[in-house]
Amino acid sequence: MTRFNQFSIIDKTFDEKLADLAGLRFKFDTQLESKRNLKNWLLTAPVDLTTLAATDRETLWDFLHSDTPLTWDIFYAIGLQLLDFVANFEFSLSDSLTFASDLHLPTVDLTQDTSSEHVISAIYLLMLSRRKNAMTLVEFWVSEGLLPLDNHYHFFNDKSLATFDTAQTLTREFVYVESPVDTERRGDYDLIKVEIIRPQFDGKLPVIMTASPYHLGTNDLANDQKLHDMAVPLTQKPLGFIEITDADDTVDSFPNYDKKPVPMAKNNQAQGHFTHGWTYSLNDYFLARGFASIYVASVGTRGSDGFMTSGDYQQIAGVTAVIDWLNGRARAFTSRKKTHELTADWATGHVVMTGKSYLGTLAYGAATTGVSGLDVIIAEAGITSWYDYYRENGLVRSPGGYPGEDLDVLAELTYSRNLDAADFLTGNATYQKQLADMTTQLDRASGDYNSYWHARNYLPNADKVTADVIIVHGMQDFNVTAQHAFKFWHALPQHVVKHAFLHQGSHVYINNWQSIDFSETINAYLTAKLLENPLSLDLPPVIWQENGAYQSFKTLDNFGATNISESPLGFEGEFASFDNHYDDQTFDGYSRDFRRFKTDLFAGKANAAVIDINVPEDSIINGQIVLNLRIKLNDTKGILSAQILDYGSKKRLNDAPGTLALKAIDLGRNFAYDDVKDLALTEMPYKVVTKGFMNLQNRQNLLEINSVTPDEWLKVEMRLEPTIYQLHENDTLRLLIYSTDFEHTVRDNRDVTYTLNLEKSRLYVPKESGESK
Repeated sequence: MTRFNQFSIIDKTFDEKLADLAGLRFKFDTQLESKRNLKNWLLTAPVDLTTLAATDRETLWDFLHSDTPLTWDIFYAIGLQLLDFVANFEFSLSDSLTFASDLHLPTVDLTQDTSSEHVISAIYLLMLSRRKNAMTLVEFWVSEGLLPLDNHYHFFNDKSLATFDTAQTLTREFVYVESPVDTERRGDYDLIKVEIIRPQFDGKLPVIMTASPYHLGTNDLANDQKLHDMAVPLTQKPLGFIEITDADDTVDSFPNYDKKPVPMAKNNQAQGHFTHGWTYSLNDYFLARGFASIYVASVGTRGSDGFMTSGDYQQIAGVTAVIDWLNGRARAFTSRKKTHELTADWATGHVVMTGKSYLGTLAYGAATTGVSGLDVIIAEAGITSWYDYYRENGLVRSPGGYPGEDLDVLAELTYSRNLDAADFLTGNATYQKQLADMTTQLDRASGDYNSYWHARNYLPNADKVTADVIIVHGMQDFNVTAQHAFKFWHALPQHVVKHAFLHQGSHVYINNWQSIDFSETINAYLTAKLLENPLSLDLPPVIWQENGAYQSFKTLDNFGATNISESPLGFEGEFASFDNHYDDQTFDGYSRDFRRFKTDLFAGKANAAVIDINVPEDSIINGQIVLNLRIKLNDTKGILSAQILDYGSKKRLNDAPGTLALKAIDLGRNFAYDDVKDLALTEMPYKVVTKGFMNLQNRQNLLEINSVTPDEWLKVEMRLEPTIYQLHENDTLRLLIYSTDFEHTVRDNRDVTYTLNLEKSRLYVPKESGESK
């Protein structure tokens, strides 16, 4: 059944509750009996009372006009129907409290009497509760016309309500913001096209900004043609240390051109307008609540100037320039010809950045510049070091599901300027030279960290972060892996406010899930931070989703536990071995479909050492599992891959959300709709807990290249992807140690044999010392 997890509800005094309710035109009188207050509330609400029942003997209308006393069973029987649960089928009218408890419905203290004060408090809490369609009751009623569309702020429980007209009076305009970079080296600053959607308001608006290089189009054909062949042997690297130097294109080296003054636009109005385009539903939700929505694609994208620099601080500068413009520190123009300037006189200067994947990546990058005006980032499945996305421990590694992709491939995809024939004509030849240089500097031959990757690593600049950081990441995301969230979490200075939502999905959004009030929680957070109100929301540091329970979220104090358990991988004198080489038919089959390889690997049918470990007691893994291995191979180079499964048939969460209801969430007022989704709990034979990869020549240090002597034992410490995962007594962890991975690594098919000394190999697991809350 449905289970709600609500973190957005803010405790209020009784007088504050009365004031909030009065703001919605609900009048209560504690001198009246509780049943009369209930009746007055229901008569004011936008609900057809003739469709509801109070008990299994009385309709609601009959109950309100009878002498039957109000009980908590009756109150919540009515309340559950208001939340769209079906009486007699989903719950019993005579036992509503049991269903409400199973639902995790927020309730008052049911040991108290049903006095007017207690019932009014229960009404207040019920209005903050989620309906089955994943909208709170108050938001649903507002969407049904409880309040007028007056383009003014209205609040309930310190959250902004959808009272801004998003159907008739939205302004949709675009401007060209002047960046501080010249990626084409043409002697002029690159202009960045910015699309703005804002409601009418007699005042200034805060901004929800999403930076996405996909926003204005992608070049899919060029992307597909650029994919790299994965069927290549592993390269042996010369021994030594890697020295890192700062890249040439750093903030300190940005150009300093004269800025020719231009006249202001008439009435400070943009000249360019648009009607359609991709929008993020979380931004749409806030648009109806008095927040402007801005989309920026940065350098090298359609409508902007410059080349696609793919993750460096030039690309980031194209994003932060927009924040500077919103705060009066940068210029914007009505057209690319720069004939007229205009200011963001409608903006407060307060900005939050949102978005998943590359979008969350640019939010991380912008935060590490310390740009003033960026108050909060909501980084969803973002990259914090591009090396960690396309490489791992000295090894070329493709993100999950995308074998053969690399940063130059992504550059081709996102260099959408080529989609406009004029830009193709004037810029493509030079861009292809830059792209070829990128391919060289990526160094797919060695897979090593270098200055090019260092220029695309935001972690060294985490000390510059001043914005609050809200991280959202899936523990089953093996595209942008959880190490990005984990490393950024731990790199942040202690004074930075940070929170994390860590779910059990893959590379997905969670703002439309039924089980968690993510949007409402962010509403409470941003209403305070961007509208300059005190933050009254008590948000835990880490909210995580249980992996073996349906719609269950709990809290932790940190991402990463310090309590480490040690397990040997074998008994005295126990060894294991595996080969790297496959026959041509098997190799070709795995290369054509890496999913076939994964199926065989998890079933113990591929070339791998398979070690099953019994779990002695209930525990929660929190952090990075570390493998300490004693290994040898009959060659001078090798790949080491490892995965850990929760093995054995039982119910586990799917990693992709299914749709529970189509277009059921009204994001505003008949403006935009979203589907209700959630992860299903299904029977499955295993679940990946974590994985990791390594070039054995980089086993000591990322910046150190060591020798591999044939048939000589090596001591290898391998950190796997961080996770939060709950295990139970007598569960089985299946450890798979192997070489080539057909989804992630280069497909090296040399004839190499690996041997493990299991007696001298260890598994170190970070565990929570107590129960999570």
